[in-house]
Order: sequence, then C-alpha cells, then structure tokens
Amino acid sequence: MAHLGGGMWKALALLGFIAWQWLAHLAASEGTVGPLRLALLMLPLLALALWAVVNARRKLWWCLLLIAAAVLIYALARQGGHEYAAAAYGVPHAAINLFLLWFFARTLRPGTEALITRLARRVHGELPPAMVTYTRRLTLAWCIFFAAQVVVSALLFAFVSVDAWSLFINVLNLPLVAVMFVAEYCYKVVRYRDYPHASIATAWRAFASDPSISPAAKVR
Repeated sequence: MAHLGGGMWKALALLGFIAWQWLAHLAASEGTVGPLRLALLMLPLLALALWAVVNARRKLWWCLLLIAAAVLIYALARQGGHEYAAAAYGVPHAAINLFLLWFFARTLRPGTEALITRLARRVHGELPPAMVTYTRRLTLAWCIFFAAQVVVSALLFAFVSVDAWSLFINVLNLPLVAVMFVAEYCYKVVRYRDYPHASIATAWRAFASDPSISPAAKVR
C-alpha cells in the first residue's frame, strides 16, 4: 500500500511538472507576465532553493545565486514588451540546465569518480575497466546535453520566433531528456550486449537515491 501511495505521488508530481511546462509555454507565447505567471516562473527556482537549503554546504552562495536569478526574472518582467517578458521564461530553463551541468561536471575532475560511474557501482557492484570508461564518457555526454540545452535555447530566442523557442524550452524539455535516456540505453544494449543491463527505471532510482541528492548528503 505504501509503495502504491509513493507511486501515485510520483505520477502526480510528473503530471504537475508537465502541466507547469505547458502553462509556461502558453504564457511565454503571449509574452506577458502577471502576478500568477510570475509565481509560475519562480517555482523552479524555489525547488532549487529548497534543495540547496537542505543539501548544500555553501547555502549562502546558493541562495544568493538563486535570488539573483529571481531578480533577473522580475526585472525582465517589469521591462514590458513582448521579447523582455518572454525572455523571463527562459531563466528557469537555463538555471536548471546550468545547475545539472555543474552537478555532473564537478564529478569529472581528475581523481574524482564520475557521477554515472558511481551510480553504476550502486546497481552492479564492481565494474570492469571498459564500463568505468563508458560511464565516465556518459557523464560527459550528459554535460554536453545540458550545455546544448542552454546554447540552443539562446540561439532559438535570438533567431526564430518566440513560439518556437518556448516550444523548445517548455514542451520539448522533458521529451528530450527521455530521448537521451532511451538512446543511451539502446546504444549500451547493442555495444555491450554481454554485460548485464539495468532498466531505465532502475537507473533513475539509483540516481534519485544517490547520497549527493538525498537530504543526508552535503554538496561541497
């Protein structure tokens, strides 16, 4: 029963996230930021702030950074004009992807075990050298993915319509992450067919339960 309840809350959280993305897309397309829409923009930053307060060692640094992002959103919203108001909706997308880029990239420093290597050890135990190399490269691939999200967002905002840009940062955000997961899993199954493979769901649970994400951990 407890497992069923937990699954229901996760499903509701996913539906809520999808609804938030769609509402953000509609609001960005209109290019207006009223009080309710401003609150909509602040939700992702609030989630990051809660994570930082619980987990981060440098709480003040994180809070100042997120306050700066919130001030930027407010300033853009107050500027008026379609492009300024629309640009405010890109700040949470950029903040989340830059945070994830940092979160993965910090484990690629020399002498540090890559994040996905650590997750693979949690699932499989000891890893052969080939899988250590692969998982480290996969961590780098996710870093490139998060960086590309920010770069493509900036290019679309500069050179195409606001509607197309908003579609990318809001509606297509979650599907692109899913495509990345599925593509990597298919490649791994074909490339390392003799190695036991964990399901995507198992990999996600390992990520969600990693000590660096859970409230018990503290980020350096």
